[in-house]
Amino acid sequence: MKKLKSLVFILLIGIGICSAQTENHFVDLPSTDPKTTFENVLQLFLSSDYFVLSADKGSGLIQCKIVKDDSKVFTKLKVEILEYNLLLRENKDKGTRIYIQANLKQKIRSASVNNDGVYNDDVGVTKKPKYYEPLITFLKSNLN
Repeated sequence: MKKLKSLVFILLIGIGICSAQTENHFVDLPSTDPKTTFENVLQLFLSSDYFVLSADKGSGLIQCKIVKDDSKVFTKLKVEILEYNLLLRENKDKGTRIYIQANLKQKIRSASVNNDGVYNDDVGVTKKPKYYEPLITFLKSNLN
C-alpha cells in the first residue's frame, strides 16, 4: 500500500510538471472572422514597434519580432530579441483564436576592454509568461 501511495504521488508530480511545461499561450477574440482579424493584426503590427518578418494570409501565420531594450545605459551588455509566431484560427463559432509562440534570442556584448565582439545566443522557444504577457495585452487592448 505504501508503494502504491508513493507511485501515485510521483505520477501526480510528473503530470503537474508536464502540464506546466506545455502551457499554451493564446488570445481569443469574440465574433470576428479569422481573415479580417489577420488583416487587423497585420495592420496593428505595422503601425507599432513590432517588425513583421513574414505574413501568409492563406495559412493565417504572422511572424514578427521586437527588440526589448530596457537598459538606460549607453553601453548595453545584453539585448533581448523576441520573435513571435502567431497562428490565427477559427474558434468553433466563438470568433478567432490567436495562438502565440515566442523564441528568445540575445545579443551579448563582451565586457572586456580589448574585445568588442557581439555574441548571438538563440535561447529557443520560451514558455515564460513575461515574454507573452506584453504581446497578449497589446493585442487585447487594440483588437477588442
